[in-house]
Amino acid sequence: MAGRYRLEEELGRGGMGVVWRAVDLELGRQVTLKRALGEDAGQIRREARIGAGLLHANVVTVFDTVTDGDAQWLVTEYLAARSLEELVDDGGPLPEDRVRRIGAQLAAALADMHSRGIVHRDVKPGNVLVTADDVAKLTDLGIARWTEVTRTGGAQLTGTLGYVAPEVADGAEAGPASDVFSLGATLYAAIEGRSPWGSGEDGPFAQMRRAAAGRPAPAERAGRFAPVPAALMARHPADRPGAAEVVTLLAAEVPVPRPRRRLRRRLLAGAAVAAVAALVAGFVIAQPLWTTTGSVPAAANTLGADPAATDPCAAISLNSLTGFGEPFVDPEVLNFGSCVVTTTLPNEAGQVQTRLDLTGPLRYPPRPPVPGKMGEIEYPEIRDGSCERAISLADANRIVVTSRAIEGAQDAPVCSYSDSVLSGVLTALANGPLPRRAPLPEGSLAHVEACGLLDDASTTGVLGRVTRPDRGFGGWGCTWEHAPRTITVEYSREWPIEEDDEVPGDRIRVGNRSAVVAPVPGGNPECAVKVVHHSYTPALPVLRGTPPSRDEVATVTVEDTRAADGNALCVPARSLAEVLVRRLP
Repeated sequence: MAGRYRLEEELGRGGMGVVWRAVDLELGRQVTLKRALGEDAGQIRREARIGAGLLHANVVTVFDTVTDGDAQWLVTEYLAARSLEELVDDGGPLPEDRVRRIGAQLAAALADMHSRGIVHRDVKPGNVLVTADDVAKLTDLGIARWTEVTRTGGAQLTGTLGYVAPEVADGAEAGPASDVFSLGATLYAAIEGRSPWGSGEDGPFAQMRRAAAGRPAPAERAGRFAPVPAALMARHPADRPGAAEVVTLLAAEVPVPRPRRRLRRRLLAGAAVAAVAALVAGFVIAQPLWTTTGSVPAAANTLGADPAATDPCAAISLNSLTGFGEPFVDPEVLNFGSCVVTTTLPNEAGQVQTRLDLTGPLRYPPRPPVPGKMGEIEYPEIRDGSCERAISLADANRIVVTSRAIEGAQDAPVCSYSDSVLSGVLTALANGPLPRRAPLPEGSLAHVEACGLLDDASTTGVLGRVTRPDRGFGGWGCTWEHAPRTITVEYSREWPIEEDDEVPGDRIRVGNRSAVVAPVPGGNPECAVKVVHHSYTPALPVLRGTPPSRDEVATVTVEDTRAADGNALCVPARSLAEVLVRRLP
């Protein structure tokens, strides 16, 4: 063929092309030749251009393209390997350690592709080659694209239905987070022996409906590995880890990051809680909104020597919001590291809430931080109508700004609110640490370490072994993890919860405290007990239309990825709440 290649053996044939093992007579080596069937020579050229920019140990290397008559052929390295699909079909589901080894290699390949702005768009077991010594390589870049050329406005369903992400099945363009989902579905198939969307025996449209709904079949064989593909297959792209983070998750037994919990709708549902490690996926990195010149003041671009003493409301310049309407600052809601500003649009046409959170370093950063230097602004996808901006500071602490339309204002440019607020914060940070807050009352939960409210005996009884807690920012949250269970304690300031119809659950007493217990809707099965530490009247005016008093609340939550539902977890959650109450001041 083409006066250079001798075709030796047909390796496979499908709807898109035919693949041969061949010998390069000039160089004396075995290669793989692929020819598109029909008229689609453009697919071969596209795959060649994408592959030419990739030289990764876990991506099949593209050598060249050649023309023979009217046929266009792609020349790639030959690998004495079988597809992951064949391995599972012939030998059944693979053991966890083998799935981890294969998955870590594929994640590394995707991380390299994504760093170059390339999306694979068809990660599936049939496109994974595995050698006898478990070297795994991604192949078939025929529908891969550079991300900057995918936003054409004419989204098409790409990928294989058994492994496609919900947003793609629903008509959106594939992005890096979609590749991560498909990787999770591929690992699910490797350990379960079937696609998360079913076998396809009931037709492709049934698979597409299940995929668009984002409800994969529960894992039956995965055991302790189940939280990993579940995290990769999170319904919302912003809840999935980045490919680089997946390498860490698969290379060692580390706790799986929890999706960001959705808050009550009236208080910016979907924003990250400071005590919970947030997953950051699907970022688009842009140039910073700020510039600095001259010498840098001491401790600039940090939260200073005592980050928990920073006043989150003082970080917000109201001038950044007055162009949108009339802003009102309410410092007495959510975590002690949070501040909410409600902006009423002109003519009271609606309201937009903007929330600023001070948080600690990310547990699994998408890229390694550089000590002493700020990161770049992060632009996650808009989710549930919330637009978030975030940045890691020079001391690795973070600032997250989230805006959301409420009470009308659905057409408000919520991202402009977040951009404006973060721009003002960064300008202030360039001149040194942000202002300190006034001392909080002595009896406040702000002075209580959340990790000290539960002891080893109580957490071990729920988790099955002693685990080291993960301390949240300011000590205002704490997490204990041992798969499949997670215990969380976190603080918040809320409207009085006993009379609040938006706080569902049974009103109970835990020790001498009022409390509310209820399963947490959405996500993995979990149950939360909200314990009222004390009620108080804020010193500053509160937002018009809201109650005049506030509750300081300590919430203890038990989550179990294998539980039937959240109700089953309310008993251990209540027992932990009893321990917590005995240790509250």
